[in-house]
Amino acid sequence: MVYYDNKKRGLTMSDIKSVREIISTLPFNKEFGYDVFKNLDISTISMQKSVHRSSDLVSQTKRGKFYRKLIPEVSDSFLLTNSKPYEYYDNEKVAIYDPKRFNSKEIWQSSKPSYQKITAIIRRTLSAMDKDDIYELCLMFGVQRVKMELILMYKEMYQDGFVNLNGLELELNGRYDRDASYKILRGYIDDISSKNSTK
Repeated sequence: MVYYDNKKRGLTMSDIKSVREIISTLPFNKEFGYDVFKNLDISTISMQKSVHRSSDLVSQTKRGKFYRKLIPEVSDSFLLTNSKPYEYYDNEKVAIYDPKRFNSKEIWQSSKPSYQKITAIIRRTLSAMDKDDIYELCLMFGVQRVKMELILMYKEMYQDGFVNLNGLELELNGRYDRDASYKILRGYIDDISSKNSTK
């Protein structure tokens, strides 16, 4: 069903405000089409532009729909605990990083939950080499994803031939899978995997 067409008038600041007001009333746990704006007298193209400009409030999907973003404050512990699957963007490359779930507090400067790239969350946490934090990573993203990021991280380091530690470049030689730190981290992950398989 078509609710509006491209013959209607263009977008005004008042329309953008109306779109944002409607978005703010939508629940977090549902995907929406543009029909939620059917009472606004603007064209489809203008509607899409308005939603696109509201990227701080919504995330658009590949199916031509969108959902209201969940961006909780640090006090919103209920939302942080119950936000899946909307703690992820549509492409599943970004997730909420909550420092309270990890021992390694120095990974990001902010103490509040924030959207971060999943690869960055995993690799920075792996670099801290905290066994409990690695267990938390596996709960969040799965053992296979964490293992894949570990392998890729060390492969890339050895392809570069050096690693930067606090401004000091250390030369790397040999095979990545014989690196002492890699073996420790791989041991943690394999131990978590074996414990999960016996449950």
